[in-house]
Amino acid sequence: MNDFSNDGVVIRCDRLGKTYREGDLCTPVFDQLDLAVRAGETVSIVGASGAGKSTLLHLLGGLDQASSGDVYVAGQRISSLGERARGELRNRALGFIYQFHHLLPEFTALENVMMPLLVRGTAVAEARKPALALLERVGLGHRLGHKPGELSGGEGQRAAVAGALVTRPACVLGD
Repeated sequence: MNDFSNDGVVIRCDRLGKTYREGDLCTPVFDQLDLAVRAGETVSIVGASGAGKSTLLHLLGGLDQASSGDVYVAGQRISSLGERARGELRNRALGFIYQFHHLLPEFTALENVMMPLLVRGTAVAEARKPALALLERVGLGHRLGHKPGELSGGEGQRAAVAGALVTRPACVLGD
């Protein structure tokens, strides 16, 4: 894991709030939320369905915009970055594991796990090594050439975990 800040904090939010607005209807999800996650920490966010857990993870990952407050990833305030810079920061500092694995259907398990490195500009031969190692580690060494539709649900989820870890991110956000 990389340590991007002086105090070891890899992801932080200050006074974070999110309210969904549709016409005159306002649905507050949370308000004034403070959180800091340091390198090596494991944090679980628990709550009932609809409580805002996925919303929080999307805000922390820069996939959605907060109504108020700030999110910092690797010491950088997400709201001050343009879309391209946010994408580069996500690729460099974060790994994502979604509720549904979100593997690209036209690519094999190996290609899906290599994808974050390829997006980064890593050569195919160099991206292949850590992707192979992670797929072996999650028990999918025998399924490298299989496309997501040919994997079981659990196998797809394990491939998604490998894809989240392949860049050696500072923080993994799992939904």
